[in-house]
Amino acid sequence: MDEHSFEDLRQRLGDEHLGKRMRAQVDHIISTSGQGLGGFHYENLPLFLRAVDLSLRLSGLKERGRQNALGFVVRETPTPIPGLPPALDGLRILHLSDLHLDGYAGLGGLMAQAIHGLDFDLCVLTGDFRFADTGLYRHLTEELEALAPALRCPLGVFGVLGNHDFIEMAPLIEAAGVRLLLNEGLALEFNGETFWLAGLDDAHFYGLHDFDKALAGAPAEIVKILLVHSPELIPDAAERGFGLYLAGHTHAGQMCLPGGIPILIHARCERRYAAGPWQFNGMRGYTSAGVGSSGIFARFFCPPEIAIHTLRRA
Repeated sequence: MDEHSFEDLRQRLGDEHLGKRMRAQVDHIISTSGQGLGGFHYENLPLFLRAVDLSLRLSGLKERGRQNALGFVVRETPTPIPGLPPALDGLRILHLSDLHLDGYAGLGGLMAQAIHGLDFDLCVLTGDFRFADTGLYRHLTEELEALAPALRCPLGVFGVLGNHDFIEMAPLIEAAGVRLLLNEGLALEFNGETFWLAGLDDAHFYGLHDFDKALAGAPAEIVKILLVHSPELIPDAAERGFGLYLAGHTHAGQMCLPGGIPILIHARCERRYAAGPWQFNGMRGYTSAGVGSSGIFARFFCPPEIAIHTLRRA
């Protein structure tokens, strides 16, 4: 990240937030325990990942898992929102999460092929752009450039960072046409009606989410949509009047038992919020199974998903 990009981030985030984020990232390199809601992150232990990889190799399932991880599924989800203005009925949101683009060579282009031809008005990306959670990330550029044309839509492409993403990646991601919401929000217009799109910094590992910043300037009665990397802030979001909460992080288990039953979800929330559509105190939500894979490029009984949410009047 060059000096100009760093100064831009400093102006956007403020010295306190940027300083906390960068100090936490240094800790991330040497620790499996973050400052957020996730507790002990055993999935970050190299020994754990090597054990899983060895098990797949010895069982002869490694190639099957790889093929499964490339079997993208498009899921259309009608999403009724209480109090939705008539003009917003039919708004279609393409939701991708946990892209982990550098986990497989050419993954960005393969995702683009799967998305090509789909109809949507807004695109949102709920974090974890890279495969590893530390180390180099500049090789993401070509994968992002391959994916970006498929994401173009009338209202634009917006995203948040996940627990795998360093703040220094923001200029690279935004150069590919994704506007990151770093505890920020803005009003968007569809069919003459406005709604508020807010995005939070990672709550799972870094614990640097800030609702007040993301809602600054939002009219009291406006429909509010929230982008968060993980489904760990559900009660807080409902209390603040969000109509829709979009997240990922859990991969819906990624390696599941038959029937899609997750073994691990890596999130401090009830399991009913760890995958697919849900509701809480009138707020609708969706936790994506992710379009990429983490740790090991393999999936079982849990296909990578491309979700399209169509807003409907409740």
